[in-house]
Amino acid sequence: MIATASWQVNPARAVGGVLALGLVLLAACAPASAPASAPRTASQSGAAASTAASPPASIPMKTAYTTASASMAPVWVAKERGFFTEVGLDAEVTFIGAGQAILGALSSQEAPIVLAGANQIVEANLQGGSYVLLGSALPYLTNSIYVHPSIERPEDLRGKSIGVSNFGAISHVAVRVALDHWGLEEGRDVTIVRSGGTPETLAAMQSGAIHGGSFSPPQTFRARDLGFRELIDVSALRFEMGSAAVASTRQFVAAQPEVTERYLKALIKAIQAFKTERESSVDIIMHYGRIDDRAVAEETWAYYRELLNDDLSITPRAVENNLRLLAEQRPDALSARPEQFLDTSFIERLRASGYVEQVRRDAAGRS
Repeated sequence: MIATASWQVNPARAVGGVLALGLVLLAACAPASAPASAPRTASQSGAAASTAASPPASIPMKTAYTTASASMAPVWVAKERGFFTEVGLDAEVTFIGAGQAILGALSSQEAPIVLAGANQIVEANLQGGSYVLLGSALPYLTNSIYVHPSIERPEDLRGKSIGVSNFGAISHVAVRVALDHWGLEEGRDVTIVRSGGTPETLAAMQSGAIHGGSFSPPQTFRARDLGFRELIDVSALRFEMGSAAVASTRQFVAAQPEVTERYLKALIKAIQAFKTERESSVDIIMHYGRIDDRAVAEETWAYYRELLNDDLSITPRAVENNLRLLAEQRPDALSARPEQFLDTSFIERLRASGYVEQVRRDAAGRS
C-alpha cells in the first residue's frame, strides 16, 4: 500500500512504536574468533591504530541499515567479511525502515548505532531528540529520478506522482532537491507517495500506480533496464547530505565510547574491502540488495567504489544543507548550528592515530 506524504518525523511517537529489545553490553568470557572468510589483519603500530594479536572480548550488539541501496554496503561488508568480529563486536545486522522506525530503534537502544540518512537525525533533534551524527560513508546524494517514458521534461511531472521508500528517507530528500532544482513544489505540483522500499517503488511504477520513483544503485540500473527514463541524476548536483551517515544517541556514545570506536573501525575496514575486493563485494550487494542479476550488481559496485568515503568524515555543510531543506516547515532550523548534530571526535582520533592510513595500506597490499 502507498500513502501520501507528511514530512514531519515525531521521535517521541517513534520510541513508543518500537519494542525496546535492549542492548546487552557484557564482555564474553572467551574471545570470539573471526569467521574463516575474514581477511587476516596486518600488524599496526600505535595504541589506537593497532589491532591486537588476538581478537578483543566480544560484545553483542544489534545494528541496522535503512534501505536496500548499496549506499549501505559498509555495514553489510563489515558483517559478512568478519570486520565486526575482528574488532570485538558480535553484531547482528538487520533492516529497519527509515523515519520513525529507525529513530525508535536508536532511542530504545534496540540498535544503538546505525547507518541511515543524516536528514532524519537533524530533523528529530530539532524536535527535541538527542541523536548524533558520527560520520558518513557517502557524503552526497546519489539518487536518480526515473519516470515513465512518456514524461520527457520536468514540467511534465505536474499533476503526477513520485514514489519514495518512506517519508523523510534519503529517497524523499532527493526528490525534494530535484523539485527545488526544477522550480517545482511537493504537494502543489507533484504528489509524493510512500511505497515502503525501493523495490516496492519500482513495482508500483511497473503496475502504473505511480509515474516515477527515486532510486539509487542497484535500483537505478533496474529501472533503466525496464525502460524507464532517467529525468535527473541528483548526484550531478553534488548536494552534500550525509546520505549514509553513522548515527547514534549522545547517551550511548557517552556511556559506550569503546563500542562506538570499535564500530567505526569496522566500517573503515569494510569500506576499504569494498573498494579493493570486487567479487566478494558483488556477492554481498546481490544478497542484501535483493538482486539476482550479477551484471547489475557489478555495475553497482563500480558506481559506489568511486563514491564511498573511506575515512567516514562528515562536514558541517551536510548539516547545513539538511537544515536549509527543513526550514520550510521549521523556521527554527535556520538558527541551529551544525555542532548541535555532530560528534566527529571519534573519526578525528582514528585519523590522527594513523588507523585510517594503515587500513588503506593493508587493503592496497591485499589487492
